[in-house]
Amino acid sequence: MKSLLQNSLTIAFLLASSMTAVYSGQTKSPWSVMLITVDNLRPDHMSLYGYEKNTTPYLEKFAEESAVFNNAFSTSAWTAPGMVSIFTGYYPPVHAQHGRFSFYDEEMTAPFRILADQGYEILGEAIDGASHGGFGFQERLGVWWKKEPLLESFIEERIGNEEPFFAWAHLTDVHLPYTTSEENAKRFGANDRTNRAIDAVGNYRVILRRPERVDVKLDHPGKVEFDEKDIPIVQALYDGEVADVDERLRKNLERMRETGLLDHTIVIIAADHGEELFDHGWVGHASTGYDGKLYDELIRIPMIIHLPDKSLTGKFSAMVQGVDVMPTVFDLLGIDSKDMQPQMQGKSFLPIIKGEKDKIRDYVFNQTTFKGWTTPKEEMTTRIVSVRSEDKKLIWIPTKEGTRVEAYDLQQDPDELTNIYPARAEEFQLLERARDEWTVDNQSRSATLVQGAAEKRIENIATAVLGDAGIAGAIENWTAIRTMEETWGLEPDNFYQLESNAAHWQEIKHKAERMVGEAMICQSKGKIVRTKNSIQPRDVDSWYCDL
Repeated sequence: MKSLLQNSLTIAFLLASSMTAVYSGQTKSPWSVMLITVDNLRPDHMSLYGYEKNTTPYLEKFAEESAVFNNAFSTSAWTAPGMVSIFTGYYPPVHAQHGRFSFYDEEMTAPFRILADQGYEILGEAIDGASHGGFGFQERLGVWWKKEPLLESFIEERIGNEEPFFAWAHLTDVHLPYTTSEENAKRFGANDRTNRAIDAVGNYRVILRRPERVDVKLDHPGKVEFDEKDIPIVQALYDGEVADVDERLRKNLERMRETGLLDHTIVIIAADHGEELFDHGWVGHASTGYDGKLYDELIRIPMIIHLPDKSLTGKFSAMVQGVDVMPTVFDLLGIDSKDMQPQMQGKSFLPIIKGEKDKIRDYVFNQTTFKGWTTPKEEMTTRIVSVRSEDKKLIWIPTKEGTRVEAYDLQQDPDELTNIYPARAEEFQLLERARDEWTVDNQSRSATLVQGAAEKRIENIATAVLGDAGIAGAIENWTAIRTMEETWGLEPDNFYQLESNAAHWQEIKHKAERMVGEAMICQSKGKIVRTKNSIQPRDVDSWYCDL
């Protein structure tokens, strides 16, 4: 009986899918969305993307009924900024989530809030606090680093629930330490060689290239040195981890197929960033090595999209980025993002899959701090930036002596080993101009994002002071405005630098401070705040103290 019921539900969903104009952007889709990101998964170590070792046999089969992008990129070289770009459709200088001192305000526009308004339940691994809160997650699925079976549990709990959802699961299987099985390690080329450096790769999440420079407490092995014979062993351990996550995905995606969940769920498989495997001298990424870089091994990611009706398939070479995921989701679901202010910087890559466009962008942009999550506050304004076209790349690297610019011809030097900027700088003027335009756009959109949320906080202060929340609610909203200023003030090209934006921001702060001040004065007198202007409660000139 249960099987018959499940089959009936599956047929109903398939009929609904076939009758819905999903791609017109005019009719809402009945489909849900499952976003699965795999921490530091490199596409060039996946057999799906042509790697000579058979690391992803299941994803190769899954890709036959999916759309696969061969030139997908993150927006950063470590987790927080890369993931938040996926969540918001904004580049890192706009969303400003770069570590322990960054907060996205709950009054800021966000795609998840629009999806929630459309009836979608929003589930994910939102970490309370810095850089992972405030986006609109309604329920947690688990905790990353405890490696809880969050995806497995979610699938089982969702059986029979027909309500639409957007769910995000982040798998850390491939992250340092590389702890694949002995069988897998040998299958991909590891031998019995062991030493302190290899042991470190198998036991620590952080392997610092220069541990003597570390000024925060980290669990790391201290000074280790690798030699040439260690490299293939470390790579074999990483490949084993990739094979492990492929098997985990097989179990989960096939379980979704068995239960009918796959019949009404868009599945997106991607990564937050890549991973260096001694391509430029070390292993890991910014957060695990205190060694920020933006070479392709760190920013190139897999991107696989599977639709319930399997209608859009193929491999595509156009460049796409993490910021393009949410615009694509909105496009697939037939939901308009016009209410987002500012509009997302990403672009839907659905027209590429449908054959309507050859490309949606000429450049991809990236930014990272040197030390990822553990970057000290005083170093947060120091950023590495890159601009990449299909065949060229520029990287700006701050040093004590000034900014070092690196330029690479990716056709002749795909591994980015020979900096040709000193000799051929004139060939990269278009990329330099693209960065300038990107910076201006980032400043404009971040001003809209932050000031829009701050204006809502002003309204909240008025509501609190004139309502039941009182002074406590007012101070909470005033503190949120100050936190916004601190967060976006850490951006090296922040919007405060523009005179018009700075003036507006000062007005917002002055208004909030005055409103809280008036409330505190009344409270000190044992009175409450009233207003003579009920139509405009934020008109502080109309406030007065009353018994």
